Formats: sequence, C-alpha cells, structure tokens
Amino acid sequence: MVTYERSGRTNTGAQALRLEGLEHLKVLEQGEVVAERALTADESRRLGPLIDEAGRGPVPVMMVPQAGGPDGMAVTLAFEDEETPRVRLAAKRLPARGAGAAYDALLAELDALLTAELHARAPRRAHVVLPHELRDEE
Repeated sequence: MVTYERSGRTNTGAQALRLEGLEHLKVLEQGEVVAERALTADESRRLGPLIDEAGRGPVPVMMVPQAGGPDGMAVTLAFEDEETPRVRLAAKRLPARGAGAAYDALLAELDALLTAELHARAPRRAHVVLPHELRDEE
C-alpha cells in the first residue's frame, strides 16, 4: 500500500490518495474516504514501474515542511511497511519536487490522479457574466 497526502492552508485541508496494490484506490479528505474505485489497466501500467523504482531506491533525506505563509503545502509519500513516511516535502506548487527523479515522477503521477479524482467528485465550473448581464449603477 502506498499513501500520497497533500495538506496546506490554501485550497485543501488534507487530501490523500491510497493505493492498495496496483488494483484499488481510495481518495480521502480529512481522513474520511470520499471515493474509491479499481485502478484502470492504464493507471496500473503507469504507476507500477514508478512505485517499484521508488520502493527500491534509497530513502531520500526528508525535508520537513516549514510552517508559515498562506501558500504553504506539505506533501508526504508513505509505503505501508515503513515506520515513517518515505518522502516529506514542503511545496509552494504542486506537484512537489526535490526528492529525487524517481520520487518526483511518482509524486507528479499521484498528484495528477488525486486532482482528477477530486475534480470528478466535485467539478469546479466557472460562471461567465456576459456584457448584457452587467448592471450599470449610477
């Protein structure tokens, strides 16, 4: 099992994606499961080599997220059989970078998957105001 979590003051409380093997995924918000489904064959093919490579690679030095700033985000990546998260990074933008090539590629895939799942659950739509709908206040 692999868990990717992002949390911060802007946009998110705590959002996580948990992969159970390369078969099932769960999306969590604030620790509660909000969606779950089977992984597609394409997702399994993309994620499998990245997870294997990250699992075999050396454990990177953890960068403890610094508190402060409204744009601050913290990202963690944890493998089930390990006592502490494999990666813990502070990030100003997503996907987080700085843990090494193998981890950065995995973090980017997991972040894109989590974002897509959250968007599918609650799509955000922009509302356009046309010129004739504006009111002239005098």
